[in-house]
Amino acid sequence: MKRIAILLLVFIIAIGGTVSCASPSAEKSYKIGALTSQTGKYSGLGLQTLEGIQVIVEDINEKGGINGIPLELVPCDDKSSTTGVTLGAKKLIEVEKVDVILHGSTTALAQSTMPVADEGKTPAILLSGTALFDDQLGKWCFRPMGSEEDYVISFFQYLNEDLGITRVAALLENSGFGQGFEFFMPGIASKYNIEVVMTQHFDPTATDLTLQMTDIKNSNAQALVIWGSGPAGALAVKQARDMGINSPITASFAQGSPDMVKAFGAYYEMSPSLIVPASKTDIWQELPEDDSDKAMCQDFASLFLEKSDPPHPANFYNVLGAQMMLFVVDSLKRAQPDPTNVEKARSELRDALESTENLNLLTAVYTLSPEDHYGSVMQKIMLITFKDGGKILVPR
Repeated sequence: MKRIAILLLVFIIAIGGTVSCASPSAEKSYKIGALTSQTGKYSGLGLQTLEGIQVIVEDINEKGGINGIPLELVPCDDKSSTTGVTLGAKKLIEVEKVDVILHGSTTALAQSTMPVADEGKTPAILLSGTALFDDQLGKWCFRPMGSEEDYVISFFQYLNEDLGITRVAALLENSGFGQGFEFFMPGIASKYNIEVVMTQHFDPTATDLTLQMTDIKNSNAQALVIWGSGPAGALAVKQARDMGINSPITASFAQGSPDMVKAFGAYYEMSPSLIVPASKTDIWQELPEDDSDKAMCQDFASLFLEKSDPPHPANFYNVLGAQMMLFVVDSLKRAQPDPTNVEKARSELRDALESTENLNLLTAVYTLSPEDHYGSVMQKIMLITFKDGGKILVPR
């Protein structure tokens, strides 16, 4: 891991403003393009995703590769921009000749990968949190992630059934990520007898949400739901508490990332403490012994702690990055494509991805098909909160 990180840093510094794709050399390997935000406003998420991918690649190679064939990781920086995504994806497909692309950043950027992957006939795994665009995945893109519908249900069920709340305000990011949440919110809120009394929006790069918070404070909402993919969502929690909004607050999993917890943790812990969705890996120690996922989560947590540099516990985006790579590993094992024939390997890998059935991973169980590249997903998401500098399961 340390050597990979150093080589990547040297390459980025050396090429300056160009699209940064770095590939080691190998005569016979499966080439994995990791297109993530290494710089720019979403780097806090992209670097964590890349780290999760790296851990799995290193572990697989130490165990002899896939059917004896090593994995070759080709990291590429999308620079937190749609232009960077387009240029990076094209370079990975046309120049680096990767077998598959893993795009790990934000929902909005993931959408820019789809037309490039489809045109280049290269399978792409997208870290996208919205189901609104699943009908646009085409023949070559896959989205083995959760849907806003899953998270909306968990929030509203908890707010109503556990806290007795019937009125909420929503503060949503102006992006595809926020769009999806807003699309599913009304129907699910109604199911749990909750009225959304106010919906406000914010830009992903916002640095002041005073106007939105003033309106929310003056509403009759009993709780606040914040949904964003970047630091503006964490800032919203701070400003809500600074302005005296003392009601329960829920937020997206992005607000639980380490950099945001480090910057805003004191506000997260203010009573009532912030609630966010997370994977079981985040709190595997608290899982009951009879939880069928506990051993898998513990094994990954131990592996990540061993291979991360410097060593640190896996966070949600580390888990998502690792899971994207594990998704590909499963398909490579079943397809066994010839790495010297890139076009054929890409096609065979896509076919294997489409035949994924009951694949049990860290955050869900997945079954896909040629007609459905999101598929039937059984989620394993938990609600967590913050206490004494750490994360704990939400008391139920």
